[in-house]
Amino acid sequence: MKWTNDQSGTREGRRPSVLLVDDVPLLLKSLSRLLDADYDVTCASSAGEALGLLNGPEPFQVIVSDYGMPDVNGLDFLAEAARLHPAVGRVILTGMPRLDLAVAAMNAGNIHRFLFKPCGIGELREAVESGLDAHMAYVAEELEMGELAFSNESLSLLNENLEERVRLQQNSISCFRTLALALNQVDDFDGVARATAEAAFSVLGGRGVFVQIHDPLGVRIECSMGPEMSARMVTEPLVTKDGPIGEIVVDMIGPDGSDSVEEQSDMLAAIASTAAVATHNELRRRERDDAQYATVVALARLSEMRDQETGQHLERVSGLCELIATGLLEKGLYTDTIDHVYTTDLGRSAPLHDIGKVGIPDNILLKQGPLSPDEWEVMKTHAQIGADTLRSVIDGGHAPGYLRMGLDIALCHHERWDGSGYPQGLVGTSIPLSARILALSDVYDALTSVRPYKEAWSHEKALDLIKKDSGSHFDPDLVDAFLSKEHEVNSLRVRLRDKDPVSPESAA
Repeated sequence: MKWTNDQSGTREGRRPSVLLVDDVPLLLKSLSRLLDADYDVTCASSAGEALGLLNGPEPFQVIVSDYGMPDVNGLDFLAEAARLHPAVGRVILTGMPRLDLAVAAMNAGNIHRFLFKPCGIGELREAVESGLDAHMAYVAEELEMGELAFSNESLSLLNENLEERVRLQQNSISCFRTLALALNQVDDFDGVARATAEAAFSVLGGRGVFVQIHDPLGVRIECSMGPEMSARMVTEPLVTKDGPIGEIVVDMIGPDGSDSVEEQSDMLAAIASTAAVATHNELRRRERDDAQYATVVALARLSEMRDQETGQHLERVSGLCELIATGLLEKGLYTDTIDHVYTTDLGRSAPLHDIGKVGIPDNILLKQGPLSPDEWEVMKTHAQIGADTLRSVIDGGHAPGYLRMGLDIALCHHERWDGSGYPQGLVGTSIPLSARILALSDVYDALTSVRPYKEAWSHEKALDLIKKDSGSHFDPDLVDAFLSKEHEVNSLRVRLRDKDPVSPESAA
């Protein structure tokens, strides 16, 4: 492709711009003379000087750089130039004919052509034209990425005033990339509303923005950004195939006093459409996760009932786990691990700890007396059975975080801090934190609950045993956190105690 002065990509009224970089003044002057008949040539005698010339938004279409320069070698310089201006065409010129150097440079993607000194005028011009082609291809690709977000009128204006439209389009593309990344990371409607408000605020030049999403559960999710809204506003609805689910409200009066958002209406509509899709997907994800959770917890309850652990055991264990996690945070522990998402997943995964007992034969699981050594070995396999069961669900496709955490809990909740547990004999912090928390919660609830073979222990007696087993059975930090929440623990035990517990006498 021959580059001409009237082709898209050049500046208004200017020839294609080329930056030559070489620390040999005579060679630099010679190269410039070879090119200045057809190109707007700028020279730099070092990589440092050249980097100083790259501070503009896109000052050059092509850079031709020497490899062996005293401050920074040409490949490193062009790599930095590519980072600053990915669209620029990059050509390396060297007097060292090393094949490995050429291959490494091309594979890294930081150069488009590799020339050896000395090179003829034809070869040099061909390399520059190749760099210009690469520049144009990059610009064209960037333009294509934004075409769906602009109307035909926007494209017509782009052709009339390319430089301004490219600037606006690049800003829009950046906004949509940011919005897409943010929406990909959120896990609730609040996150969708926040990401949408930030995108609209950025695109509309700092105008006041208010986003509202109608949660199907009846809760309105709201997020605002920017200055206080004036009385003049425009509303863009968030619409899915199921109907309206929210709106973006924008102040028509901008910070500069302008009173119209018509120029950005296409972008606002695109943001609203993207937000609507994200909201719809979040709703479907929530429904799917809830259905999956209900199925898995139903299986966990089946296991619990077979083990004669009826009542609200699962609810109590979940609540106890969340209290311990909160206690750890209040003590400044595991702050890089425990957050709202972790605590929520912990509460949802806790009921899965004994799900593997569905695979234990009744004659062992329901045996009233002590288990024989062989029977005990079978009983211990419930940890691996539970992990394998959850792993099959996870391997089947989309897996919420609580399922992955549930796998750790199911497999490791009988491990002990001192390494005497099963099935792997893990020691200390090699045991997943979630499993350590569950182990403590489960033991406390088992001690303070009635079972067919025992009376319920008092809260105080259970705490004494837990203190005694700190450092052997339990992680000492978790015990401290548990004790710091002693009153909340006891309140939860009382509030969720079984209404009609089965006493050992009645069971007999």
